[in-house]
Amino acid sequence: MNQPKFSKLTRAYLDRFFKDKNIPYEQWDFIIDGVSHSVNNYYVIDSILKAEPESQRLIADALFELEDADQDVNAFLKNLALQRYSQE
Repeated sequence: MNQPKFSKLTRAYLDRFFKDKNIPYEQWDFIIDGVSHSVNNYYVIDSILKAEPESQRLIADALFELEDADQDVNAFLKNLALQRYSQE
């Protein structure tokens, strides 16, 4: 399979997913190891769209499953943000 073409399809799916969902804005505040972090879901979405193709594929798969189960996308985005700041 042509990997760059596949990556473009994943990116197109993510673009369309976030545009069609009209996800309401949310901001989260975390304190990790005594350091305060403030991040919003639009920043997380932008980071996803700029991520490496392998990461985008994993996220696209997760979003597909969340949508199929009618789960809260913002809860997933919050979890991604928390994971990112926990790894720093």
